[in-house]
Amino acid sequence: MHIRELAGKTVSILGFGKEGRAMLAALEQFAPGCEVTVADQDASVTLPTGSRHWLQVGEGWLKNLEKFDIIIKSPGIPPSVLSTIHFPLISPTQIFLDSIKDTGATVIGVTGSKGKSTTASLITGILKAAGKNVFLVGNIGEPAIAHLKDAATNTIFVQEMSSYQLMDLTSSPHIAVVTAFFPEHLDYHGSMEAYKEAKKHITRFQTKDDCVFFAADSDGAEEIAGESKGRRIPFSAQDAPVAIGETILIGTHNLSNIAAAYAVAKRLGIPQDIAVKAIKGFIPLPHRLQSLGVIGGIEWVDDSISTTPESAIAALDALSDRVGTIILGGQDRGYDFSPLAKRLKNSKVQTVLLLPDSGATILKAIKHEKVAVECSEVKTMKEAVALAKKNGKWIMDNGKYPPVVLLSPASPSYGHFRNFEERGNAFKAEIDNL
Repeated sequence: MHIRELAGKTVSILGFGKEGRAMLAALEQFAPGCEVTVADQDASVTLPTGSRHWLQVGEGWLKNLEKFDIIIKSPGIPPSVLSTIHFPLISPTQIFLDSIKDTGATVIGVTGSKGKSTTASLITGILKAAGKNVFLVGNIGEPAIAHLKDAATNTIFVQEMSSYQLMDLTSSPHIAVVTAFFPEHLDYHGSMEAYKEAKKHITRFQTKDDCVFFAADSDGAEEIAGESKGRRIPFSAQDAPVAIGETILIGTHNLSNIAAAYAVAKRLGIPQDIAVKAIKGFIPLPHRLQSLGVIGGIEWVDDSISTTPESAIAALDALSDRVGTIILGGQDRGYDFSPLAKRLKNSKVQTVLLLPDSGATILKAIKHEKVAVECSEVKTMKEAVALAKKNGKWIMDNGKYPPVVLLSPASPSYGHFRNFEERGNAFKAEIDNL
């Protein structure tokens, strides 16, 4: 649905977070006469100053939705909340894709259970270095719907697309990138198959003129790519044009992200020397294996983006035997932590600090695997950092590098922090207080 089709209509925006607010601003600009009611479960939500629209918040936020011509659902609202609603639903992402179809703009959609933010940012950095008119939007950066005015011939949108944003789509980007696939967000989607189905929308509606790049070492990524009617192009770490030591990124797993970005750049005709220079100068994103420096003889590394056991395992792989203390735990989504426990058994980690609520589940897995580490359950990030300082200054075998205290929680942040950024910032604040 093109946003112009909403002119003069009655619309409800469900959820008034970052994307919901951007959607309201877009309707005011591009859909004259549109009458909007913002519905949100949070009773404290308010409209922008001077807004002429309506609010429906708190306990009755989902009442009388049948009276609207269309309902625009923000991605953070899980399907279970709307299971009894049988009215027309559409997402801001769908409206964005439909509204720019006739502008000549190109969309590069990036998804994956890990690596999508770094890959999307690498692609953007390369394209900017090549002088392209490029915008990083979607799950990272600003909501795509906020950039309708920027859509034009030769404009490129690099759009990070979460499963939440993909699940309702009936359109796919011109170029899709799938970095990896493993179970995640199962409490939101209800099952692994539902999660995979949501991811498949990044390729399902592609035409023969489109293409998808996918991680060759991920069966799930290959299956998602298989939905495309366009060209399917695998990539792997071996395709990266640089060694990881030539970059500022931590961990050889980033070679796969580099390979994906480089493959897209080649597809768009970017000269190799420009792409390689941009990759070498790329600054790592916050909270993704980000070194916070050496304090008290310990290097502190923030990997708060880690929300699954697989991502914590990847962090341990990236830092090799440097990790002496790891901080784990967060929202308990019922993950199987036995693979993480086995990885800890084959590491140099000596101390594991466990935050609620999943910390207790992780502890059971560690005990079941008979991992010889010292475990301590902590209640707060302050307590975790204080214990890490006390226990973290162990002597490495070669003495070449300082030992690492790693925050890689293997669990979502919700229930204790608003998001992984807030969790990572709390970690940094406690380190600064040392």
